[in-house]
Amino acid sequence: MAEQYLQSMLAGESRAYGFTIAFWGSGALLINQYGAPNLLQALSYGFGAVLGFGLLAFTTLRGQQTENSEEALMVLSTVHYLSALMPMIVTHGAIQLNLNPELTFLIGGMSVSLLYNLLSVLEEDIAELIEKSI
Repeated sequence: MAEQYLQSMLAGESRAYGFTIAFWGSGALLINQYGAPNLLQALSYGFGAVLGFGLLAFTTLRGQQTENSEEALMVLSTVHYLSALMPMIVTHGAIQLNLNPELTFLIGGMSVSLLYNLLSVLEEDIAELIEKSI
């Protein structure tokens, strides 16, 4: 099940470049205006994105009557509360180690690919556990 979920997620990511452009473009404008963000500012930006996605997902399902909680499970597993924010924390940690810039960029980029995808699977598993306990 986790492998199929990961495969579908990877296929979906290939179509998400518009969101990526909007997210990074907005970030570039903020950096141009305020300079490079500190950890709290970067996490605030990431949390804002997660919050916006969560609100959108919640409101699109509000008031729907379903025979099961599949939609609630989908919302919980797609908000990406861990997978979107953890790579930022790992990248910040790599920066704090004062490694050479190339290695720091390598760790930052690798953490996005690895942690986003693997933690998305974990979020799916957590959502399923919560669904079973309800």
